[in-house]
Amino acid sequence: MVAVTLPSRHWSTCFTSMNNQTPAAAASRLSQRRGVELTSSTAATLLLRFWRHALLVVLIFCLWSLLLLGQSIFWATETDASLLSNNSDTSLSSTSTRPVATATATIAYAISLIKCSDKQTNTPGLLDAALILRHSIHNTSIRNPSSGSKYDYKLYVIAHATNAIQCASSLADIGYEVLLKHPPIQSSEIRGEHLRKNIHKEWCCGEHEFIKLYAYTITDHPIVVHTDIDFMFYQPMDELFDAMLFPSDSDVGMEARSNIVAEYPDKVMPENIEAYLTRDYHQVIPGRKAAFQAGFLVVKPNPIIFNEYIDIIREGNYIGGFSRENGWGGLGYGGVVGSMAMQGLPAYYYDIIRPNTTVELNGCRYNHMSANIYYENVPNFIARYTDLIGKCRRNVEGCEDCRKTDLALIKNIHYTNCRKPWQCAGVSSTSKGDIDPRTADFDHCMEVVRKWHAMRSDLEVRVLDSMGKNATTGGLLQEGQVGSYMTDVFMGHCSANGPEGYLPISLTKDMWVQLSDVIWN
Repeated sequence: MVAVTLPSRHWSTCFTSMNNQTPAAAASRLSQRRGVELTSSTAATLLLRFWRHALLVVLIFCLWSLLLLGQSIFWATETDASLLSNNSDTSLSSTSTRPVATATATIAYAISLIKCSDKQTNTPGLLDAALILRHSIHNTSIRNPSSGSKYDYKLYVIAHATNAIQCASSLADIGYEVLLKHPPIQSSEIRGEHLRKNIHKEWCCGEHEFIKLYAYTITDHPIVVHTDIDFMFYQPMDELFDAMLFPSDSDVGMEARSNIVAEYPDKVMPENIEAYLTRDYHQVIPGRKAAFQAGFLVVKPNPIIFNEYIDIIREGNYIGGFSRENGWGGLGYGGVVGSMAMQGLPAYYYDIIRPNTTVELNGCRYNHMSANIYYENVPNFIARYTDLIGKCRRNVEGCEDCRKTDLALIKNIHYTNCRKPWQCAGVSSTSKGDIDPRTADFDHCMEVVRKWHAMRSDLEVRVLDSMGKNATTGGLLQEGQVGSYMTDVFMGHCSANGPEGYLPISLTKDMWVQLSDVIWN
């Protein structure tokens, strides 16, 4: 906005008009005009009237001057905005008069790295997965105006302080803040015999997986979203954040709650939503409790909850076996993959220890895994349960078939049943590494995997635009785009079926350090 100065005569008149003539002089001239001799009382009366009229005139004049000032500022602002809009060469600083969106809050997005040696976190898979995850978070945030989101983000990696230092350092180069953590509890500290002796066998990482609980301690942010690294955000989640942060009876809060797609829409949401979660229904054994799906959790950080979790683990009240009395607390929270660690524990915690504080989200829309949640086949179902064949594993009628959910309805995708996008899985069979037709729909999997590769292609375009399309950058990127295997799905990023056919993004570390600022910040 240009500076505007009201002409000095407006202000000087307000404060000096009464000094142009003294009261005695004014009374003298008045008597001369009337041709009468004034007594002292008459003169006093006239002087009082003079002061009243003079004050009224001055007040009117000052108000008129202020009105002119407001009009001047208005027209100056309009003129300045017009000049800016018509000047195509205006620098960034010249756009300061344009409204700048302010984020409602900055959300923490965290992943956990427990070790660097498995197939999910090998070098190409780790770096490319982290890059695409970050790019998807960016594209669904306020930093991308077309997203419509009101929320900013900051990235964290909770890294095992012994087993994951090396691979975590590569994520620091692309904008993740590294939080080195040791497991919050050792197996030797667990009092319950079964859990103490068997936790080390649990998928994927035994007691080491409990480093995910440190997400509750990232208290610099009002909300923490923790996901696995094989994850991609497809649409903003403002409705979840708004419902957490705004009162339930406010306009924003009520609208947000109406837009949340819950697994049980008729269930009343808590006044204070502390967490959102999804359940691993495709693992449910008939008559048993559904485990938590550990690849996606949205929480209000709270060290008290973190400490309560550790106390439960230390007590170790976990009963082995597959009956209705097994698992955590002897209440059926067990018997499935991950039940001794981060699949079974959070389900038990939020159902039993801290009930009525969460919202269970529709697992076809949030944390979408393209999974079969009907009693039809593996896992954990055999045909002798003839009365259950074809029924929903969450024991309701008409549940949504996640293998066929319209992509336009999906908020985010967790690449599990459809395999990791960097595994280049393009075959449907029951062989290891292929897409299992018993648990997933091949065509639908190809659609969701294509979304990941499209996100990678978008990032590659941004890289070229940001680096000026120089020969070095273009050449390195091209190395990862020449694959000819199923190009309609993998978009040049795969040369053959299987992880050996994946062509990673080939930019150097220095390039990524530079690009983190140019593309995302």
